[in-house]
Amino acid sequence: MDCSRSPALKRNWADLDEGPAGMIADRVLAYDVAGYLRFRAVCRAWRRCSAEPRAHRSLDRRFHPRRWVLLLEELATPNRRRLLNTSTGEFVQVDLPELHDHDVLGVTAEGLLVLVDAHQPRATVHLLNPLTRHLTSLPPLTTLLPKKAYDLLSDTTFDHYFEAWGSGILDDDSTVVLSFHKLGIFGMAKPGDACWTPVLRGVTVKPSSLVFLGRFYCVTHLGVLMVLKNQPPRLEVAAKLPTGLPPAGSVHLVENAGELMLVHRRSSQGFKEKRYDVYRVDLDAGNLCRVNSFGGGCAGGHHALFIGMHFSLSVPIGVFSSGSLSGDTIYPGSGYTEGDYIKAYHVGDKSTTYVASRSTAQPHTLVDCLSLCTTGHP
Repeated sequence: MDCSRSPALKRNWADLDEGPAGMIADRVLAYDVAGYLRFRAVCRAWRRCSAEPRAHRSLDRRFHPRRWVLLLEELATPNRRRLLNTSTGEFVQVDLPELHDHDVLGVTAEGLLVLVDAHQPRATVHLLNPLTRHLTSLPPLTTLLPKKAYDLLSDTTFDHYFEAWGSGILDDDSTVVLSFHKLGIFGMAKPGDACWTPVLRGVTVKPSSLVFLGRFYCVTHLGVLMVLKNQPPRLEVAAKLPTGLPPAGSVHLVENAGELMLVHRRSSQGFKEKRYDVYRVDLDAGNLCRVNSFGGGCAGGHHALFIGMHFSLSVPIGVFSSGSLSGDTIYPGSGYTEGDYIKAYHVGDKSTTYVASRSTAQPHTLVDCLSLCTTGHP
């Protein structure tokens, strides 16, 4: 007898009680909002026992597309984008009609797109959740900019000046920090505010600011890691960098396996070669510790870093096909090309290898896709 065909063993999953179904929904949401949206799409009964994402606050972290990155494809249709989950290797396509009349300035640490309607006189700012399509209105950009910067809103190089990588949501889950490092402008606001509160104007910082565990971090040209404090808004010293980092080379902040790390990219051998020094930031002690692996302990060797001028990304290599990525390896973004190939740097033995050809119009490899993510031009 084939027990699998027995009517007594069949189960109507739509008839699950609200309690068990709700517990399943909560566990799915705790892992990934994309899986949660698929759960709710199964049937009406499951939708009734799970929260509608857009019925909650737009800055509710439970519904943010964490671990999803926006892929850069020059041949993409105007309103359609592909997203990659760096924890599972899953790709999804999303239709975003909001992109029709908005410019994308960057992506927050929570996976939200920073949009601006530059065609409006006041340049309204929005945050868009690309999976739930929840749109958050924020104060106009003109309330943050000095008057001398107004003309840049209509400049042909608008995207160059107003890249907003490093923006994100602070740990009160209600305050957004907006970062334009090329203009030396940082602002804070909550949904419903009439204007942005400037933190500091004219601050000279390195690119690659980062919101980590709800706090905004940036590196000054004087070699200091700063953290944004609230009430009143101000930048304070979080850690001092080892002597000689800035201004030599570039500095990159990245979250890796739950830790804050800093990568220093510098020239060696008469500027012909690039070298990378990797540090783990100890925020309690206020200092940096040199490391030769990403994550340390059991996490060492299982991550790769993709670094760009404005955004850096840590990826666990085990979720992708064997040989696609190497652990403890740094892959530079297209802003750091050395010829037409991606030159990977292996932190452990300090060796380099050419791993892929660079293709911006149509990426052919996983390394192509991920290195393009870090270019700073969504």
